[in-house]
Amino acid sequence: MSRDGYSKVALLSLFLLVGSVTARAQTPKDSTDRFCRDAVYIELGGSGGLYSFNFDYRISKEIGFRLGFTAWSIVTAFPITVNYLVGWHAHHIELGMGAVVGFVSLTGGTSFLGNGPSTGAQALWWEGTIGYRYQPDDGGFVFRIDYTPLLEPKGIYSWGGISFGYAF
Repeated sequence: MSRDGYSKVALLSLFLLVGSVTARAQTPKDSTDRFCRDAVYIELGGSGGLYSFNFDYRISKEIGFRLGFTAWSIVTAFPITVNYLVGWHAHHIELGMGAVVGFVSLTGGTSFLGNGPSTGAQALWWEGTIGYRYQPDDGGFVFRIDYTPLLEPKGIYSWGGISFGYAF
């Protein structure tokens, strides 16, 4: 993928993030809307591989979506997940499914730091989520621990993650 392609993906991601936050800012909370819709967290492991920075928006208390970002070594990826929460008070079972859109940059030569020609490839991994999520209705500290299997053409890879963040 060209640099122009990366720019388009980054711009689209930013547009979705700003659009959802702006839409939320224009909708005041009322007496039936007593939960925090937005959360940000860092996930170690999980859908982003080594780590990812994530924004989670709750459409309702039960249904939400996540947009994440990670960049390490030769990979830049965007975990995109729809999730469903089942639970009580601040304690939830989190179920989700989505995709991880990735871009892999390789440099020719004998090492990744070599001076050979640069090539790029797109990757798409399907992923699921099942785990525990602590998120109080009125916001504050968020904790997640989950099993996140990744599906790609070569097989299914068992993986998991742990997250720490803040809901507002």
